[in-house]
Amino acid sequence: MHRRAIIVLGMHRSGTSALTRTIGHLGATLPLDPMPETADNPRGYWESRSMARFNNRLLESAGTRWNDDAPLPDAWFVDPARVVDCNEGGALLAAAFGAAPLLAFKDPRVCRLLPFWRNVLARAGIAPCAVIALRDPGEVARSLQARLDDAAFRPAAVAAQERGLLLWLRYVLDAEAQSRDMPRTVIDYAALVADWRTTVRGIAGLVPLPTITVEAATAIDGFLSPGLRRQRGPAPDEMGATDGMAGLELLRSVGEAVAQAVGSGIEQAAAQRRLDALARSFDRLSTAYAPLRQGPAATTLRDPWAGVILTELAGLPPTVAPQPPRRRVLFLSGVPRSAGHVYRVEHAVAALAAEGWQASWLPIDDARVPAAVEGADLVTVFRAPWGESLAAVRERCTTRGIPLVHDIDDLVFDPAVIAAGQIAFIDRLPEERRQSWLTASVLHRRAIAESDACVVTTAALATAAAVVIPRVYVLRNGLSAAMLAAAFAARGNSKPSAGDGRLRVGFASGTPTHHRDFATIAPALADLLAQRPDVDLVIVGHFDMAAVPELAPHASRIELRPAVSLMELHAEVARFDINLAPLETDNPFCEAKSPIRCTTAALVGVPSVVVATAPLVASVVDGETGLVARSTEDWTTMITRLLDEPARRTAMGEAARVDAIARFGPATIRQCAGLVYAQILADHDSTGRSPSCF
Repeated sequence: MHRRAIIVLGMHRSGTSALTRTIGHLGATLPLDPMPETADNPRGYWESRSMARFNNRLLESAGTRWNDDAPLPDAWFVDPARVVDCNEGGALLAAAFGAAPLLAFKDPRVCRLLPFWRNVLARAGIAPCAVIALRDPGEVARSLQARLDDAAFRPAAVAAQERGLLLWLRYVLDAEAQSRDMPRTVIDYAALVADWRTTVRGIAGLVPLPTITVEAATAIDGFLSPGLRRQRGPAPDEMGATDGMAGLELLRSVGEAVAQAVGSGIEQAAAQRRLDALARSFDRLSTAYAPLRQGPAATTLRDPWAGVILTELAGLPPTVAPQPPRRRVLFLSGVPRSAGHVYRVEHAVAALAAEGWQASWLPIDDARVPAAVEGADLVTVFRAPWGESLAAVRERCTTRGIPLVHDIDDLVFDPAVIAAGQIAFIDRLPEERRQSWLTASVLHRRAIAESDACVVTTAALATAAAVVIPRVYVLRNGLSAAMLAAAFAARGNSKPSAGDGRLRVGFASGTPTHHRDFATIAPALADLLAQRPDVDLVIVGHFDMAAVPELAPHASRIELRPAVSLMELHAEVARFDINLAPLETDNPFCEAKSPIRCTTAALVGVPSVVVATAPLVASVVDGETGLVARSTEDWTTMITRLLDEPARRTAMGEAARVDAIARFGPATIRQCAGLVYAQILADHDSTGRSPSCF
């Protein structure tokens, strides 16, 4: 191949036009039918008008469009219809560039369509190289939003900055992944505007360029004025909601990873693995949330689902190098009959096994434990206090040089929390039993301190554990395939309210530790029942009516149902029309609790009203999958709102179900468990055991 093409890749508003014009001044041929200058790009776009229109048609044929961040189906690229498209693309290429030996081919949509255009170029005998243009994702999002200010460009605006950030991520990930086997370089837009002479050296390394003439340099100096780089403000911390900000920091690190991926050596391979893992997560989340994301209007300034996707991506554990083929993880459970054991041990074992690990579990006092530890690469102990059995495991792990991990799902390792009576169940025990809990908390703390790492369920719990041990990892409680199946079956049952017209507001108590939690909303529920004779209250599990005297006048409308197993709980909660998730506020034990009660309700399509603890707020998209109550008055108002709006209640329940599966379903827990445990092994291998002092 004697002809060459410099393909300029980059998200819309990333400086691809300025970069392409600069490459033209350096000696490459620009298209003969350029898009005209507009107020949006007063110095021109420098891309072929006919090819841009053609690319829009290609995206439409793939079921997408330029401002859709969903992945393109792999099947589209190999569909027989692409043969006809390639012929048309080749004709457009010839019309736009003639027989030019070196052409600058630019259209941001090519980021999504690069395999197609590489085929077109190959048929034309043109050797491609790529220049990936990067611009700060926050600036790109603001630039897309700024189009709202001009009626002519409002249809091309992306008003929600979260959505603009996701578009940036999609274009950049596609451009990097699909150009890996091409000669390529990365150009930062800010660097290009500030010092183009230094910046374009990377392009000169890809293709032979003529010596830069005085005329060319003068033209580029005049073209690349600092005024080209608009939307540099406001400062990042002034930009929209917290969800977007979490994603913004992730995206900036993606830009750094792309620059590393274009390099060589170990850093390149690690960066490409990280970007691939991120792309897989993005694809999974985009697909999961597709039913809820029908494309907000140009003037809609918030896209909550884009914010959720960004937050989820930002919260993923870091990607590390693949572990050796034989990765053997042994879980030892201190409470094998508990609900926590199901979430923290059985689900983790299944998730790791699905990721290719050899995972198994035993009760910590099982006689087979010593032999099992001998065959493990990592041992995780769930909720077992320090004692003779755990000390023996610690000694053997140290001898073998393998990490010992402690997994705990409640703040039971802080003696101050126990002594202050902040666990509701304990305040009803005899003094001797309370003292045994205090002793146990000290032993739980020792168990964590003697370990090499700790895995917990929430960020608040991680903060508490970090006081005891330096290495703490968050792995949220998730849902198993069996739970999804049980929930699906439960959703097929008719609600009692469909038969008698009486709406059910429900609370799944679970354990005896929740009587004080429920008491926080008892006055609001008493008012509600007094005002609404068409409403009943359903309580599943342990409950003491004497603890809530406010509800005594309404006892005939309170249905008490027995405690059930985790798998039976779905059918019970599916009977609710609204789920309640109260907790004591300003209580560190409650603030650290997992939001699993809400995810169970969501899985059967029941929306929740939740108290404003950090884990519960994070688990609910307020106004979309549930409502957050921040005061006593909020509980009455929000429950009433859902009672009075059946269509909204149904839509919110369905949105909650989609959201729960996307964020807490088996695919998510599988990926996160694999990443967390790979990181634990990698950290241990890099620095060895470093337990904190007890």
